[in-house]
Amino acid sequence: MTASTATAYDRSSVRVLATRFLGYLSADGLNYALGFLIYGWLVRILSTQQYGQLSIATTVYQTLMMVAALGLDLTGAKLIREFGGGSLDFVRKAQRLRLVVALGICGPLQTAAAWFAWRHGNGKLAVLILASFAMVLARALDLTYLAVALRLPVPLAKTRAFGLAIYFALLVACTPLARQHLWLVPVLNAVGITIGRLRLGQLLRPHALPASRPCAMTLWQIAVQGAKASGGQLLLLVVQTGDVVLLAKYVNADMVGQYAQISRLYLLGLATLGAMFNTFLPEVVHAAENSARLRSLFRMCVLANLGLGVAGAAGFLLLGAPLSQFLAHRPLSLVHSLSPVFALIFLEMSVANPFLSILPALYRGTEYVLCTASAALVLLAADLLLMPRYGGLGAAYGQALITAYLALFSIAVYVRQLRMLEAVPVLQTELTGQSR
Repeated sequence: MTASTATAYDRSSVRVLATRFLGYLSADGLNYALGFLIYGWLVRILSTQQYGQLSIATTVYQTLMMVAALGLDLTGAKLIREFGGGSLDFVRKAQRLRLVVALGICGPLQTAAAWFAWRHGNGKLAVLILASFAMVLARALDLTYLAVALRLPVPLAKTRAFGLAIYFALLVACTPLARQHLWLVPVLNAVGITIGRLRLGQLLRPHALPASRPCAMTLWQIAVQGAKASGGQLLLLVVQTGDVVLLAKYVNADMVGQYAQISRLYLLGLATLGAMFNTFLPEVVHAAENSARLRSLFRMCVLANLGLGVAGAAGFLLLGAPLSQFLAHRPLSLVHSLSPVFALIFLEMSVANPFLSILPALYRGTEYVLCTASAALVLLAADLLLMPRYGGLGAAYGQALITAYLALFSIAVYVRQLRMLEAVPVLQTELTGQSR
């Protein structure tokens, strides 16, 4: 592809990609609003100590949800394209595999985590962890990857909002019970989002892709691809949320709760970066072996992510602390110090996101796991050094350090991938000349 062709590709694609991203973002507007409402309602009805407990349980079940998801959010579009058979055939195989993993691997691990909490005298946390297995089962039913592969952002966003609305309504109706029985919170959450996901399946069925050739992909091949992607996602989630658990060793429950509130607000903000990733993913899958098209796509993707990063960082800097205190309806001393640091973290993640998340789709699943695994080790060392001295602020400093590390590592892998793609035509030309 020549430079002029690449430029033409840019111009013809910008409108399509921008329209799709706006579709994800605008249709997700209600989704984000409901997320903020639920976050604010939980902060308001629960004590800071209860919210800290919920955050610990959430870290446990979100970690296991990543295992049950099998990395299909990152690899689903690529695997459906390579599958050959109809997309519904792929979904049946993938969902069966997900349920086996959820019941056979995640269930025992979650039971072990609950037993550990009970052995350390925290029976309420143990019950909360056991009840949150409902969220793991709900994750196994998710069809987000199919909606992205079919380029259908609106049904995805609408059904997510539908599920969250049901959860919020149930949560408000059961507020007195939820205050006394914290384990109801993840159960009600699972009920709401499961209803939304079942509805998504109904909406996607008429748009399913027919078989393009005989299917040659086995469950084992899906599992191997998924293990790499889900392993990287799992480690990334540990990097982004595991510090809440470690922080509990160094500060009181109130400080853990305040740190959890601002860090969860940050994770909610990452949803916009997720929408951007879903916008570009189908195109990247098709351009994965063409260096000119890939470079052109990433130029647009990086600029778009930077725009979101600057806006999000400004939002955290100006609104992070006031919004947290407004939602909590009480003064929170720590969030004023944390907000500027998380503004920097969000800006760093906007740089890292396009390079890091796309690695599995570029056949770089091993490097993706290596990147997140090494980041987890670096973060652990940083937290052990910074948390005893700076508490919650030290945990935030660790997040800023590790997000920069993720960006540098994934950019290096992407650049190496581009050079390899560019070397292939040169090598082919040299071989052709030698044969002549």
